[in-house]
Amino acid sequence: WSAIGLALGGVFVFTQDPNQMDCASLTGDLLCALAAIFYATYDLRLFKWGKLVPTDELITTKMVTQSLLSFGMLAVLGRDETLDFISQASYHDLELVGVVALWSGLAVNCLAPYLQVSGQQAVGPARAQILYASQPLWAAVMSFFLLGEQFGTQGYIGGSAFLGAMFLAATAEMPDPNCPEEACEV
Repeated sequence: WSAIGLALGGVFVFTQDPNQMDCASLTGDLLCALAAIFYATYDLRLFKWGKLVPTDELITTKMVTQSLLSFGMLAVLGRDETLDFISQASYHDLELVGVVALWSGLAVNCLAPYLQVSGQQAVGPARAQILYASQPLWAAVMSFFLLGEQFGTQGYIGGSAFLGAMFLAATAEMPDPNCPEEACEV
């Protein structure tokens, strides 16, 4: 729990850096925190179900459900825009969309979750979530080097707190992959 608190505090301090005020917002921070809650819930459920259901069956069910929900949302919320795009798109545009959809379908929504199930069984949901939650920090580091963005004192303090949280999570006791589901990880 200390790693979670330190990570949340670090991200909050990092995003309140005066040098980042033109690109950070409280609404965005709250939406990121809400997304983190949903991802953490997913990771905890995945850890439980990954022990009970064979990986192939679990991932196939996830992919089919996710695909059906995506197509359903597209049909309800984006039908007109999609049909308009398809009717006006060139062959090159459709080819590009097809390649991106294929990459997203195979690499992002098939291979990555398949690897996640077995990997997360080895490291546990808390460690996995700290790794996933570090994405904004690494994006900021890349922005620093690639785009020349600057950080103030608060940015460095917040980033350091998040790195400290990652260290706490990485050095915590490993969960037993064969333990009963209620006692696997605190």
